[in-house]
Order: sequence, then C-alpha cells, then structure tokens
Amino acid sequence: MFGLVYATAFAAFAAWLAWFVVDVVMGLRRNVKAARESGLRWIVARTSSILDPIWSYRERYAPFAKRGDVFLVVSPWGCYMANASPNVIHQIATRRTEWVKPIEHYSVVEHFGPNVVTTEGSTWRDHRRVSNTSFNERSNAVVWKESIRQSGEMVKAWGRRVGNSNEVMWIEDVYPDVATTSLHIISRSGFGVKLLWSGEEQVNEEVEEGYEKFSSHEPMGKHTMTFKESLHTMLRDFVWMGVFSKSTLKKLPFKRTKIVWEGYTNLNTYLHELLDLKKAAIAAGLAEKDALDLMVPLITASDSLPSDHNTPKISTTIGTPQILGNAFIFLFAGHETTANSITFLLIFLALNLAAQRRLQHSLDTLLSSLPSNPSDWPYPSTFNKLGNSYLGACINEQLRLITSVTMVPKRCVSPQTLVLDDGKVVKVPANTFQHFCAPSVHRNPTAWPHVKSSLRTPGKANDLDDFIPERWILEDENYHLSSSSSSSSNNNNNNNNKPTTTHTNGDLSGHVTTISELESSSALDIGSSTLYRPPPGAFIPFSDGPRACLGRRFAMVELVAVIATMM
Repeated sequence: MFGLVYATAFAAFAAWLAWFVVDVVMGLRRNVKAARESGLRWIVARTSSILDPIWSYRERYAPFAKRGDVFLVVSPWGCYMANASPNVIHQIATRRTEWVKPIEHYSVVEHFGPNVVTTEGSTWRDHRRVSNTSFNERSNAVVWKESIRQSGEMVKAWGRRVGNSNEVMWIEDVYPDVATTSLHIISRSGFGVKLLWSGEEQVNEEVEEGYEKFSSHEPMGKHTMTFKESLHTMLRDFVWMGVFSKSTLKKLPFKRTKIVWEGYTNLNTYLHELLDLKKAAIAAGLAEKDALDLMVPLITASDSLPSDHNTPKISTTIGTPQILGNAFIFLFAGHETTANSITFLLIFLALNLAAQRRLQHSLDTLLSSLPSNPSDWPYPSTFNKLGNSYLGACINEQLRLITSVTMVPKRCVSPQTLVLDDGKVVKVPANTFQHFCAPSVHRNPTAWPHVKSSLRTPGKANDLDDFIPERWILEDENYHLSSSSSSSSNNNNNNNNKPTTTHTNGDLSGHVTTISELESSSALDIGSSTLYRPPPGAFIPFSDGPRACLGRRFAMVELVAVIATMM
C-alpha cells in the first residue's frame, strides 16, 4: 500500500522535474534567440552580482564599461535590460504608453489606498493632473519659509541637549533629527499640521481649531499613539505591511508586528480625521485655492464631498481611498528622500573640508546683503541665488552620487525600437523588464565632466566616484574651461568635459506645470543658469519623463533652505 503511494509520488515528482527542465531549456532557447535578433549585446543570467537587487550601487558603471551602456541579461523566464545610457533612458522615459511602470511591484505602498505611484494609464493621469495643481511657486514659498523655521528649530533642539550650547554642539548622528525636520516640513507645508520638537511648547494661536490632536505631545481622544509616533512607525516599518496581509498582521503575537499594526490603525484614523477637517474647510470656503495643501485638490476633484456642494467633480477615479493613499505617499516620499539627501551632503562636507570651507565662504558672500535672520530671506530671489551657487553644486553632486531613486523599472508592452548612442537601431523583445540604473548613468563618463581622480585608489579611471562639486561650476577651469582636462581623462568622447547646454530660470510665480509640459521635458529643474546641465537622461535623482517625481522642485527648495540655514 505504502509502496504504491511512494511510487506514485516519485513518478509525479519525476514528471514535474522533467517538465520543469524542458520548460527551462525551451524558455532559455526562445529568449536567447530573441536577444540575438534584438541587436543588443547580451549575457545569460547566472549567479552574479547583476542579479543583486542593488547591484547598480555595488558595481556602479563597471558592468557597462565592459559590455556597453545597454545590454540584455537573458534567463529562461524572460529578458532583463540594464540601462545606463542617457539617450536610451530619455527615449524610454518619454514613451509612457509603450514602456509602462510595473505597478505590481509597488503594492507595499498602497495599504492606505491607490496613489500616484501605484497606478498607470488614465487613472495615473487623473492622480497626476489633480495632485500637480498644488505644486507652484506660491506653494514653494510656503516650503521655503517652513524649511527655514524647522531647520532653525532643529539647531535650537541641538543646543538644548546636555553638554551642548548655542556656540558648541556635539551631534553623534544627525539623521534622526534631519528626518524629523523633513517630516515637520512636509506635515506643515503640505497638510497644515504643525509638529513639535521635544521641548517645544504648543502655541494655541498657531494651531487651527481641530488640529490640536495632530500637534500634541500626548495621544488625544481614542488614539494610543500621537500623530507623529504613528507616522514614524509606518514610515520606518511599512515593509511589514507588504509581508503580511492586514488580517494576518493584526493577529500576529510578536512585539514588532503589534507596534506596526497599532501604528497603522492610528495613522489610518488620523488621516480620516484630517480628511474630515479638510472637507469642512472646503465646504465653509476656508480652503485657500493656491496654497500648498496636498489633500484639498484631491478632495475637490473627487466624489467625497456632499452632493449639494457646488465644486465641480473633475475625476471619476479619485475617492476617499485614493485621497488617503496619496496623503501617505506624499508624507513618505516627501520626508525620507530629502532627509537622506541632507544627511549624505553633511557627511560629504564633513569628509571634504575644502568643499566645506568654500561653501561657507560662498554663503557668507551671497547672504551678506540679506537680513541676518533667515526667516526674512525673500523667496524666490534668495533661492535662485543660492541654487546658482556653490550650494547648488554641492546639492546636485550629492544627488549624483547618492541618488534618491536607485533603479527605475519599466516594461515594454510590445517589441520596441531604440536608437543607441552610436546610431545603431535595436529592437527590444516584448515584455522585457528594464531598469534605469541611476548610480551607473550618474557615473557614465560620456555624460559627465571628469578628470583623473586625486584619490590613490587602484583601478580608478576618473573622479566620477568622488564628491567634487566643482564639476557643476561652468566657470571651473579644470572641468569646463581647460582643454587639458579632456586629454587627462580616460574616455573616447572629446567633448564629454564640456557642458551641453545652459538653463535659464525665468519667473515661475504662480505657474503650474501641466502634464503635456512634463511629457515634453525630462530634465530636472534645478533652477540654475550658471551650473552644468547634463544631457537629458543623465541626471535622474527624481526619475525622468512624465513619471518623474512631482515634488522635485519642493525637494530642491527644502534642500537649499535647510543647508543654508544650518551653515
């Protein structure tokens, strides 16, 4: 009896194994054939560093120097395209309907509802079009003022710690405080919620009626966590929501999962309460039309207002789940990425005293004619002045080396024709999954000014792994004005040490970027007319094309204001 069962089980396993081997062999042969016909260089997938999810950060430009800026990795289950070509990145990024975002990979950030990150097609266009109305120069002025205020509060908090004073401060780890500053900025600027520093007392006149629970140092009402605590919990541990379903997470007996569930339920309630406050403000006519409020445009465009309200509904795909989903993604993206950038820039400056001294001298010179109190620095003139200066160069160089977005995924829905840098036309197989490899393209020597590295590191062909803000300064004689720099670099591009173009920054007061403008322009607006402007697709810290980060200008305003205030 048992012998028959074992024999049947063995036969079934052997049949499955045979089928699996045949499927692998046939799949590999089919995909190798497609790779050969594509015209691209290709390799067969095996256990290697390229299969590492963060291989682009580990390997940087080395795999592309060996195989070319675009190549295929073939497996039995499909083709993967590694991409570090600015030209090809720009082609793909601007073909939004042919190269789509694999939104199934983003379900981990959809637990409060669908949002601008996790949707595609017409639904995404609705999210983007509605959300984009909040991002204008009037809104950026709010960000500027709040960034200065919050960074000043952070420095005051440092001074209150034991052993510190206003003149001498010892900070072992800046990230927790920088992350708190960034969270305070997005909460106040984007949602009207003032969060308090430890030791900072709530001033009732500064808190609107109904918002007290969001600013309180202690949980109020039915909450078991403060708004800030629930935010910190979800922003730190949201990945657990991707590992377990909500029903499973709720029942798990572990301490960490219990905290995650408590954070989720509290934040979900807070967001619903915030939504009710925003609805009441709109109904009473108190919502300021052009102010930076990331929820109000979504509410007014949705079906969540009372049917007798006279605000016209402009979207049929946005409801309460979508409003809450976007609120969470704005808090998440607007807090973590900027905090990381500030932290890494401070680290780079601490390691490079010459750059630190030059930055301090530049700021002292530029700000000497302005009021001594940073709160009185006018926007946008001060931002444009600082963004055009050595500070702008330092920020861009940090974003080049430690980018906000590491690997940007796309998948082609049908065979796609691309033109490589040498003019060769290739045909990418249908359903090919690809990445814009940001750490790699940010070190592509054909796109970036570079010279021989001064660091004594074996095998370094250039200084593209080094923090050198001067490469962004058009007047710098080593990177842009000296013909000798080209001959000292190891590359075959005679013009790669020269800027491709300059960018003129006009008066954008009150301007709202439209979807059509986003689709026709992929370059990051760094607000600069004197800094190097890389070729399209070469500088992608906030991605590229129409799906580039909505808040990239928001982030640049915050970065400039915080660093200038701290220095």
